[in-house]
Amino acid sequence: MNTTVLNNPDLVARLERCIDLPTPPGVAEQIIGLSADSNNDISVLAEVVSLDPALTVKVLRMANSPMYARAASVDSLEQAVMMFGWNGTLNLALSFSLVSKIESSNSKGLDYNFFWKRSVSAAVAAKHLGKVVGIDSRKEDLFLPGLLQDIGMLALDKAVPDIYLGIDTEQHQHKIVQQIEKDIVGADHASVGAWLLEKWNLPERIINLVSISHNEERYENIGNTSPAENCIEVSNVIADCICSDEDKKDYQYAANVCEKILGMDKDAFLSNLEGISQEISETAEIFELDVGDPRLLNCIAEQAKELLLLRSMETLRTAEELHNEAENLELKAKKLEDTAKIDALTNVYNRGYLESSLDSEFHLATVRNLPLTLVMVDLDNFKDVNDEYGHACGDKALIHAVEILKMCIRDTDSLYRYGGEEFVISLPNTGAIGAESLASRIIAMFNNKNFINEDGEKITVTASLGVAIHGEGIIYDNWGHLLNIADYCMYASKANGRNTYTLYKEEDTAAVSAAVG
Repeated sequence: MNTTVLNNPDLVARLERCIDLPTPPGVAEQIIGLSADSNNDISVLAEVVSLDPALTVKVLRMANSPMYARAASVDSLEQAVMMFGWNGTLNLALSFSLVSKIESSNSKGLDYNFFWKRSVSAAVAAKHLGKVVGIDSRKEDLFLPGLLQDIGMLALDKAVPDIYLGIDTEQHQHKIVQQIEKDIVGADHASVGAWLLEKWNLPERIINLVSISHNEERYENIGNTSPAENCIEVSNVIADCICSDEDKKDYQYAANVCEKILGMDKDAFLSNLEGISQEISETAEIFELDVGDPRLLNCIAEQAKELLLLRSMETLRTAEELHNEAENLELKAKKLEDTAKIDALTNVYNRGYLESSLDSEFHLATVRNLPLTLVMVDLDNFKDVNDEYGHACGDKALIHAVEILKMCIRDTDSLYRYGGEEFVISLPNTGAIGAESLASRIIAMFNNKNFINEDGEKITVTASLGVAIHGEGIIYDNWGHLLNIADYCMYASKANGRNTYTLYKEEDTAAVSAAVG
C-alpha cells in the first residue's frame, strides 16, 4: 500500500525499533476492533464510547455545537450516535480519544501546538468540504482521516528524534517540512502515517485517504478520483493556507486548487474559507486545544478576499500602489495581533501575553547563560483609592502608575499588567546591581510624582516591589518559579511597611522554599 515506506528497509527498521511510537488508547482500540466487524449494532458502539466519560461529553458537545444547529438539543449518547451514524460516531470517537492521548507528548523539535492546530484545521476543512461536494450524510467520515493526515510526523519525531530540530519557522511551511523529511529519511510523513495506521488496524479507507493526502501530483491529474479523496487533498492545502506564517499565506494557490479539484469559484472559496475558520475555533474548544486567538482565525476570509483582489488587479495598478496596499494589510494584521496581547486600559502587555513572552525570555537567558530579572509591582492600598474616589479615578491612577513605570524602564525591558493593580517587569541581561537601581528609581519616582485627580486633589500612590533574579548564583527551573519568588518578595515588602522593595538573595532560599514551592 505505502511503497515509499515499505521499500525503505532502514526507515521501517527504525520505526519498528522505536518503543514510544504513538498508539491508540484502550477505548480507541476497542472502537477500532468494532469497526472491523460489520455485524455490530450501533448500540454496541455507544456502549463502548460510554466507558469513557470525557469522551462521551465531547461527543455530546459536538452534537450540540453550532456546526449542526439542531432545533432540539441532543441529551443522550444514544441520540448522538443515531445522529452521526456508525462511521460518523466511530470517526469522532477515535478522533477525541487519540488527541487526548497524544496531545501532551514531549518533543525536542516538533511544535506540538502548531501540529494540533494544523491537524484540527485539516479535519474541519475535510468535513466541511464533504458537505460542499454532496456527501453531507457521511461528512463525519472525513474528519478522522483529515485529523490524522499528519500523524506520521509524530512517528518520525519519535523514531528520528532530530528530524525537526532547528526548523521552528519552517514547520509553518508544510511543503518545506515534506522536503526535509524526504531528504533525511527518504519518505514524507503522509506515507509514514499510512504505515502507522495500518499497524493500528484502522479501516483501509482511512489509511488510503491519509496516504494520498499530500500527493500534490494528483492535483494535475484529476479524473479517476473519489469525492472523499478530493476533499482530503484540498483540506491539506486549506490547512496549510490557514496555518502558515502570516506573510507566507498563499490564498491564490489554495483558491486555484479548490477550483481545479472541486470546481469552486473564488466567491465560493472565500465563503467556505470563512465557514471553515469559524468551525476550527468551535471544534478546537471541544477538543480542548489551543489554536490561538479566535479573532485571528475569523478574519482569515476577509484577509484572503483583500489579497485575492490585489492579485486580480495587479495589471491595473502601479508597483507603488501595490506596495502601499500590502503595507496597509500588514499594519491591519499587526494591529489585530497587538490587540490580542495589549491591556485595553493601560496599553501595556496583558497577562495572556506574559506567558509566551516570559517562556521565550527565560529560555534565551538559560541558553546564553545571562541573568534575567523579574520585578513584581503592586500599588499600595489601591482599594482605598477606588473606594474613596471611584473606579473612574482609580483607572486614571493606574494609567498614572504605568507612565511612571515606563519612565523607569529601558527599551529592552517589558512591562505587563498582571491583574488589577499588579504589574510585572522583565529585565533581560540584568543582575542585582541593575535590578536594585531600577527598583530604587521606581520607589523614588512614585514618591516624587503625586497623582492629581479631576478636582485638583493630590493623591499619593506608592508601590511595593519584589525582585528575583535567574542567574548570578540562583538558577530556577522555569519562569513560573522565578515569578513566584518575585511575588513572595513583593508581599515581604508589604509586610515591611510598603513603599519599598525586597530583593531575593541566596541566603533566603530555606526561609521561602515552603511558601512558594
